[in-house]
Amino acid sequence: MANDIGKAMARLKHRDIRTRRRAVRTLFEHDDPSVLEAFKPLLDDNDTWFVSKALDAYRMWGVLSGSEAVQTLLTHRNLDVRRAGANLLTPLGDHGVPLALSALNDEDSVVQRKAARALLLVNDASVTERLAQHESDAIRTTGMSHPALDESALRKGLSDAHEGVRLAALNSALKRNIALNLDDLIPFLEAGHHTVNILIWAAEHEPTQLERLMQHIKAKDVKALGDHLRATVDDHADPLIQHLLNGGMLEPVARWVIRQGASEDDLRWQLINDERLHVIERCKLLERLIGRAHEPGVIEHVERLSASTEEELLKVACENLSTAASEVGA
Repeated sequence: MANDIGKAMARLKHRDIRTRRRAVRTLFEHDDPSVLEAFKPLLDDNDTWFVSKALDAYRMWGVLSGSEAVQTLLTHRNLDVRRAGANLLTPLGDHGVPLALSALNDEDSVVQRKAARALLLVNDASVTERLAQHESDAIRTTGMSHPALDESALRKGLSDAHEGVRLAALNSALKRNIALNLDDLIPFLEAGHHTVNILIWAAEHEPTQLERLMQHIKAKDVKALGDHLRATVDDHADPLIQHLLNGGMLEPVARWVIRQGASEDDLRWQLINDERLHVIERCKLLERLIGRAHEPGVIEHVERLSASTEEELLKVACENLSTAASEVGA
């Protein structure tokens, strides 16, 4: 087998193209990383088939062969070759850190971004600083996602000149529960960015400010928060529900309750009777009870609400429930 490999490596320089192609196939069949060096001249071949096969060889054996093999790709004049090398930086792990740092200076933005993503796995202050302060907006954006980036750099990122960097910084700050200035969040709310995450953060850290934040959000944001509650919350004891209630942000909670069963009736009636909640939302909660209109507890609440409210829409909804209850009892 060693003899076959040696012959195949020698034939890579043969004049006859068919002989060279057979040699390439033979080397792949033996799957021996030690032959990778023989593919290096093919990276400069005029025939694109040989270049592609050389890249396949580096993809297969480059990481096993070590950082020098990957460096061969990253320092090549051909852009496609350099990009192939950048793809190997993450699998190379710690051994690829110096190469990734060097690749941040590549003239190609794709190579730069791939190098930055590889560096996200490196827990080193100097690395995070390089990413966060890079002249490329894309690299700074990636850097804001680095788990080891310090809080001061994240706060600086919130006011970066590039929107993508600001959004990445905000996303990381919210995920890491970093203390934020509420005034810094309002521009993001007004632009419709990360609205649900901002409201969740505020509900936990600044619940008394939720009413103020409500002035800066749109109907779609309330819906998105309601969708989040339905996807993540099991019952009213969840801290997020309580924070929203305490902060007066009732509509998303109402949209969660409307999908709940009788176990959440106490909260349901609390919201129906709360005049801070828009009357349309209160009516929707009532209308959803049409299938339970005959239940004694529902009848009692409906009668009490009908006698106390002056809202015509609520009166109509109560009448509809009373009629439904009568028809069931008839």
